[in-house]
Amino acid sequence: MGMGGQMQVAPDPAMQALLDSLPTRTMPFALIDVAIPNSQPPQVQNMVVCVEHQQPVCDVCDVNYTPLNYMQQFMKNAPPEAVPPPPNVQPPPQRAEQIKQIKEAGNTAFKAGNIPGAINNYSRSADMALSRPPWEVAAISRDETAIALCNRSAAFAAAGAWANALADADAVISLKRPWTKGHFRRARALVGLGRFEDAQDAIVDGLQFEPDEKDLNAYLLEVGELARKRDAGEPLDDPSDEKFSPLGPASGAQSPSKSGAATPNKATEEPKEGKEGNGKQA
Repeated sequence: MGMGGQMQVAPDPAMQALLDSLPTRTMPFALIDVAIPNSQPPQVQNMVVCVEHQQPVCDVCDVNYTPLNYMQQFMKNAPPEAVPPPPNVQPPPQRAEQIKQIKEAGNTAFKAGNIPGAINNYSRSADMALSRPPWEVAAISRDETAIALCNRSAAFAAAGAWANALADADAVISLKRPWTKGHFRRARALVGLGRFEDAQDAIVDGLQFEPDEKDLNAYLLEVGELARKRDAGEPLDDPSDEKFSPLGPASGAQSPSKSGAATPNKATEEPKEGKEGNGKQA
């Protein structure tokens, strides 16, 4: 028995030998004390940095100590009795339910036209998903974060904050590239920015994964028509994306404005479990 009455499990000799055989690179580091923002009374915490430039992420020294610093702070703030579970164990469901409830609160705010409230809830949902312990299955956090950011992209689009909508859509694609919803959100933001050709490219990129996705194909035609009207000097109407809303077209919903802003009754979808695609409604 080890400290605190916890059983110490001897390492598997074969696994230990495998770990010892992996190539390693010695990376010199230094420990510095940094102030914790807004701590009362003022507190400091240790941070691993490169020796030469005193930076946790340094391109010159080719080091990134962010994961190490995150793990150190996570373990430091964990209860004394906290022990990482064995591998391949599903995490407790409470956090997943909280993340889902906050996301759904964002959907409710979005449907009611409360765009700032929706953005706030989607941000909270993403933050909670990203704060999962580092030993949990990464795919769970990835999916939860992708859904929250996809919804937030739609909310930013509804607010006309097209650059923010594009940034979130790009993050969704980096997390879950085969999910066509991320490519649609990217195209939607690019249309708002008046970059119709780039929007078409974004849709084509998404169609690589689902060539027969009818709504994405329909949006490709709509964006092409926008580009044609622009080139012909005709007035531009913003194409509707209600068909992509998990909330469904709201009764009495306003038509999209000609300024390119989306109506506040459109959010996003979750991917189906075990399938990369447009999936079920959020």
